[in-house]
Amino acid sequence: MNEYQAYIPLLASAKRVVKIDKGFSFDQKFVLDNRYLLRIFADENDARRRTEFETIQKLHVYSKYVPEAIEYGNIYEKKEAFMILTYLPGEDAEVSLKKLTNEEQYHAGYTAGEELKKLHKYPAPKNIPTWYEHKRQKTEKYLEQFESLEVDENVRAMLTSYIQDNMGQMQGQPNMFQHDDFHPSNLLINDRKFGGIIDFQRMDWGDPIHDLHKLGFFSSRISVPFTRGIIDGYHSKTGIGNFWELYSLYSAMHIVSALVWGKQMGNFDKMLAYSLDVIHDHNRFNKTIPRWYEVIG
Repeated sequence: MNEYQAYIPLLASAKRVVKIDKGFSFDQKFVLDNRYLLRIFADENDARRRTEFETIQKLHVYSKYVPEAIEYGNIYEKKEAFMILTYLPGEDAEVSLKKLTNEEQYHAGYTAGEELKKLHKYPAPKNIPTWYEHKRQKTEKYLEQFESLEVDENVRAMLTSYIQDNMGQMQGQPNMFQHDDFHPSNLLINDRKFGGIIDFQRMDWGDPIHDLHKLGFFSSRISVPFTRGIIDGYHSKTGIGNFWELYSLYSAMHIVSALVWGKQMGNFDKMLAYSLDVIHDHNRFNKTIPRWYEVIG
């Protein structure tokens, strides 16, 4: 780390530096004095990462469960850049939820849902295309790639027709902030309670409901009470409206994109197993409300 001290004063003055190896990000991550999180990354995506930093700055106003953005800088000699955020203590929910009671899991999820709802009040920049056009074009490309995958023909036909028949529901949906990777690995538990939302690298703009589409894919298999809590907390101050219809549509779309991604990344079998679970939860998408949400107790 000595090579970076000349560029990052906060690092130079830190008494304790701990490297973080967990996660899928290519960033180098360090905790400084248990107060700050330093992320160092290639500057090829400088514009996007700077936007991420500036967005985190604004989101912290909406929720104390988002880190505070402290500093962004470039290290031109190394073709790298860095950002410094406040460090949120805790353990990622994927690991820590199993240590909690069902009631504690539910309450942690409820708070997470409430806080996500606050972040969804932050509007997208005015130059962003409509959500319907953006998502429709993206989905059509995925459906083309989906055709060549080794998937049961009945499953392929069911997913394709369901998505195409329901895509119009997205029209008129708002363009707001999306975390776009909202699942237990990016949520913290601290002192047996919800502790924060982290890792904003995949942030995007569009329909806020889309931010919940990974719950059935990742979260519910880790903790049903936590996942149900997220849904309930998210709607604690609003009616549920057409939430489940859109949630179900986005879940089907995610299956298609996850299978395409899985094939490209050599992770197809796992993505297929997860996808079949989601299809079962929605009774081959004859149900908009998944089985895991209807579980009592």
